[in-house]
Amino acid sequence: MRTRRISTALAAGALAAGLFTGGVASAHTSPSAFRAQAVAAGLTAKEATALQNGVDAILARDGGRQTAANEIRYTDGRLLLPLPGEKYARELGLSGDAPAAAHTCTPGALCGYSGSQYTGAEREWFSCAFHKKPSDWTSGGSWYNNQTPGRVGNWYDANKRWLGSTPPAPYGTKYGQWRGVGYVKPC
Repeated sequence: MRTRRISTALAAGALAAGLFTGGVASAHTSPSAFRAQAVAAGLTAKEATALQNGVDAILARDGGRQTAANEIRYTDGRLLLPLPGEKYARELGLSGDAPAAAHTCTPGALCGYSGSQYTGAEREWFSCAFHKKPSDWTSGGSWYNNQTPGRVGNWYDANKRWLGSTPPAPYGTKYGQWRGVGYVKPC
């Protein structure tokens, strides 16, 4: 019994160390570990709960797997949420946690933002396939094409009819429109 408690304490300590140093959470990380990560990033308990409730709502609506307090992974990329009270999405645990003033789109990705000027949630897509956009993005927004230079991103409606393309990478617009867009294809 004592050995089990010591093992559990060591495992919890290792998990917390990984979370507080920016380690990637596993598929089996508990919501309480994500809450601890959010509090370690400076959120109050109330803010951490609000963030987790938002993540839970997205998971229920659009699927995915939570991998950090503010991150959901999909087979085709990720969704990164801004912390409560912040305008820009950012990864937790990286040095220089100050919110970004511009896009944070990963090189090689086509990124969409729920708000104008690269604010709000950030969705990254990588593979050359049809990807459903987040279901609650119904107006406004922005995007950044950070794929290989020269590649374009394509927008499609809910029936996968082509609506238009981005200019060749790298290129972005601070004022976009998600209304009418159902799918994204980064190629």
